[in-house]
Amino acid sequence: MPLNVLLLGPQGAGKGTQAGRISSEYGIPHIASGEILRSEIAAGTDLGKRVKDIYDRGDLVSDDLMIELIRTRLGQPDTEAGFILDGFPRTTVQAEALDAMFGDIGRAFSVVFALQIPDEVAFERLRKRAEIEGRADDTDDAIQRRLDNYHRETEPLIEYYRVRGNLVPIHAGRSENQVFAEVQSALEQVPA
Repeated sequence: MPLNVLLLGPQGAGKGTQAGRISSEYGIPHIASGEILRSEIAAGTDLGKRVKDIYDRGDLVSDDLMIELIRTRLGQPDTEAGFILDGFPRTTVQAEALDAMFGDIGRAFSVVFALQIPDEVAFERLRKRAEIEGRADDTDDAIQRRLDNYHRETEPLIEYYRVRGNLVPIHAGRSENQVFAEVQSALEQVPA
């Protein structure tokens, strides 16, 4: 069976880092919602042109369009053994739409990791990242707003997936290696 992984967690929880490690260890692609958008635009596909128009207007890409982009990406041969999705869904409405699309294409998440860290840890990590990368948009207010949005919109997904029986909470405040060890031991429990 393919290994289909979803990573949930606030910014600063290390989703990208863990996704990269799972990807190289298990040979499945890391599908980040932002990268799908950028690659479709770069490839100049019909979907990409639609996304670019939306971007150029400064609007957000609709849920329907995101689902279509993910469906297209999952149709590529490198996802046959599985995939890691990161950055989508962000809301319960998106999760329901994703489930419906999965039903159409015969996919389901094998495991959903909820990377959990205290806000103050996320805050410090994001502040440090902003300093290192020189990101002027990462002001304290902007970081706090993103964390508040996560709690309001995305955190309810933890319960959404818990009732489906495939949620694994991960204490992500520890070192990268400790977190990955916990992720790996959970992945070994996933039925093959």
